[in-house]
Amino acid sequence: MPTEAGIKKYRNLFRKLLPLGRAWDGVKDDPMLDAAAVEFCRVNERASDLLNVEFDPALTDELLPDWESFLGIPDECTPENQTDAERRVQVEQKLATLGGMSAQYYIDLAATLGFDIEIDPAVRPLAGRMRCGDRLTGDSPPRGIARCGTMRCGDQLTTRGWVFYWIVKVPVAELTKFRAGVGRCGDPLVEYGNQLLECTLKKLKPAHTDLFFLFGS
Repeated sequence: MPTEAGIKKYRNLFRKLLPLGRAWDGVKDDPMLDAAAVEFCRVNERASDLLNVEFDPALTDELLPDWESFLGIPDECTPENQTDAERRVQVEQKLATLGGMSAQYYIDLAATLGFDIEIDPAVRPLAGRMRCGDRLTGDSPPRGIARCGTMRCGDQLTTRGWVFYWIVKVPVAELTKFRAGVGRCGDPLVEYGNQLLECTLKKLKPAHTDLFFLFGS
């Protein structure tokens, strides 16, 4: 709705633009000028909303579908039944994504989706440097198995496998519990995860790596 201050501004402007002369003295209070002032004010404030509000993806409402179409959303990572606020977050994440290979890049990427995550690379086990209780990670079935009497200090216990994994620790997760009458035979009793976060990180991770998600409270 046009504001009274805006209408008054246009009303005064129109009156100043009237020609000089006695013939126009009675026109200064013409209701037609007031009607024109209301419409010009409405158009001006509407344009201002589009430029200052709708043009901002964090605030947009009417142009949200246009932002999504421009960015190719929804995509394979978009959950169903998103709220408008969640849709805006995904738009901002798409716009802010520049690409990167560091752990900090993925931490910052998750932050744009509303998650505070930690990333731990899988530690490569080395003979002579492991301590009692440390896990030996490798392929299943393992390749390059360590053999007693053949290893030297510093030799890698596994030639490939977990060295190409990284672990994403997420303190907040969507929790889905099994419910009688709703769940089916074979469904897990509890499912942890967040579709948007998992799909986004898996989509943008380095191609030669894989990742695990550890969800906590």
